[in-house]
Amino acid sequence: MAIASLINTIGMAIGAIGIFAGFYFLPTDPALALRLVTGLSVGAVGVLAFVRHVIFHRSDAIRLGWPVDHPEWQLEVGFANLAFGLPALFVATISPSYPAFFVLLAAYGLYLAQAAILHGIVYIKKRPQPLKKPILSVMATGTFAMMSGIFAGHALNQQ
Repeated sequence: MAIASLINTIGMAIGAIGIFAGFYFLPTDPALALRLVTGLSVGAVGVLAFVRHVIFHRSDAIRLGWPVDHPEWQLEVGFANLAFGLPALFVATISPSYPAFFVLLAAYGLYLAQAAILHGIVYIKKRPQPLKKPILSVMATGTFAMMSGIFAGHALNQQ
């Protein structure tokens, strides 16, 4: 397994743990639920996505079936992920607040929703690989974006 695939799998697992833990604690401890989702599903996932897109950009481009000769787009995406990830880790661990949870979860959810749409369009237009992988990727990213939005709504309601 290529390093980018491994980092992606780890990121998906951490993100899923954050979402499931968030739903588990939401009825009894909304603050903890939002800290877990923000810290794991935005913070840790964002930092891992940065590492995957920037440090291992060649492996990641190969994993995605995209060109490897101009990694600028991956660097930009990696920087965006880090811009979400580091503040999310800060808010989840050092300075928790419902407005910050809302902003980070809503913004990251919107970012991921746009990425899912873009990936879907690219796969439909170019069909660079069998449809199973792109459909799963678009569905996973879209579902993750939707869950971020749900938790953003809960953060807004806690204020």
